[in-house]
Amino acid sequence: MAAPKNHAKAGGRKKGIPNKVTTDLKEFYIALMDDNRDKIKLALKELYDKDPHQYLMAIDKISQKVIANKRDITSNDESITPNVTITERRNNP
Repeated sequence: MAAPKNHAKAGGRKKGIPNKVTTDLKEFYIALMDDNRDKIKLALKELYDKDPHQYLMAIDKISQKVIANKRDITSNDESITPNVTITERRNNP
């Protein structure tokens, strides 16, 4: 059964204290990326040579993981959706 609306929080992590699992996972991911930097660069170069569009898609996905989402302080701390979108490449007849 769900808790009633506007009830006081009972138990759990205090607000502002980071989640230990999330922190550990981020540290692991950073170390993994750092240890494989040369391989990642080589794979991205090979992808660029094969398909520049897929290369840009990969860079976009990596960027989303590396660059924190910006928050707009004027809109109740909701994520800002960028105006740039990458669409699938279509072959022209």
